[in-house]
Amino acid sequence: MKVLWFSNTPSRYYSNGSGKGYNGGGWISSLEALVREDVELGIVFLTGSPEDAPRSVEGVKYYPVFDPTDNRKARIKKLFFGHKSADKYLVSKYLEVVREFKPDVIQVFGSEHSFGLVAEHTNVPVVLHVQGIVKPYYDVYLPFCSWPKYILGGGGGFSAALQRLYTRSRWRHGVRREAKILRTVQNYLCRTDWDRELTLAANPKARIFHGGEVLRPVFYEAEPWRPKPREATPVFVTTISEPPYKGMDLVLKAGANLKEMGAEFVWKVYGNVNPQFFEKITGITCEQAGVTLCGVADAQTLASELAACTAYVHPSYIDNSPNSVCEAQMLGVPVIAAKVGGVPSLIEDGRTGLLFPAGDATVLADLMAQFVPNSRHCRPDRQSLSAAARAEALRRHDREAIKKELLSVWSSLI
Repeated sequence: MKVLWFSNTPSRYYSNGSGKGYNGGGWISSLEALVREDVELGIVFLTGSPEDAPRSVEGVKYYPVFDPTDNRKARIKKLFFGHKSADKYLVSKYLEVVREFKPDVIQVFGSEHSFGLVAEHTNVPVVLHVQGIVKPYYDVYLPFCSWPKYILGGGGGFSAALQRLYTRSRWRHGVRREAKILRTVQNYLCRTDWDRELTLAANPKARIFHGGEVLRPVFYEAEPWRPKPREATPVFVTTISEPPYKGMDLVLKAGANLKEMGAEFVWKVYGNVNPQFFEKITGITCEQAGVTLCGVADAQTLASELAACTAYVHPSYIDNSPNSVCEAQMLGVPVIAAKVGGVPSLIEDGRTGLLFPAGDATVLADLMAQFVPNSRHCRPDRQSLSAAARAEALRRHDREAIKKELLSVWSSLI
């Protein structure tokens, strides 16, 4: 069976000494390692380097597609003249790979990019692995201010403002393009109630399969979380990124609320985030909120930090099935997360984690206070939260079950 993936990441393309420093640590590369010996696998991904050429890595054929429309000059052109011509060019390149590889089935990861447009131009069965749905993400992209305020008041000068204007243009185009993709593709891999409902709302004739996600290897192998002494200073961990909907404003607000309660704690925030805009919007500095920005970390570092923390906090205003939550649950870390999107499919409130209303920094702080020593709300059941979450995650992310399920889906499509 020949399977061609369209992936948002290069998976393991750069893993064999190409000098780009990428070690293939994402969940897509983990899935690749799981299935590559059972099928003839090809992977298409976008690259910014015209020097990247097709090659095989550990039996997998990689097809980097150079995107000449992803540079400053091209972005300005798309900003003023639209994105459709860029999509048309890229789809023509995707179809060249389809004709060369001759797959039995095509799997597209995500509806947020142009990959799914190939379904309109091929008779090869296409299945789309739903990651997030663009429309609801765009609707809450700016949960606390207007686009003009964000574009003009985000700091960084004219260049940064132009980039934010382009971000809005790209997302708006992504909403329209996704609607077309969801109407065209007939087969879907979903994993939460939320993504199933949205997929069927967009395409009532969609054929839905369950598709689990494989986590990065270290989270299967690491020592599970153990509760710390109750008198120890609590350490909270969050993994976040730059878009405002990820909830950095909530981190600052909830941290400040905890401080006002007199709580002593450490809140480590990992990921690519520039705090200045959020500090300006909220009027709260990271120092005032007890927040330490730790930057981007590899999987091993995150696993170690999670194992040593008190609880993981996920403040995002929208999400489907965030891998950061799943990774924390796999280690048995108690999780506090916003009740949004597909998260309730991952967390049963009070049993496998704790949920708070989206955007409610007061409730978030109250839940975090349950892990603070001498708090009147201090939880006696953190061990049961941990055990239930880990048991559920081990079942949900069972690698052999996911592999068997996926091979069965591909076979049924053929």
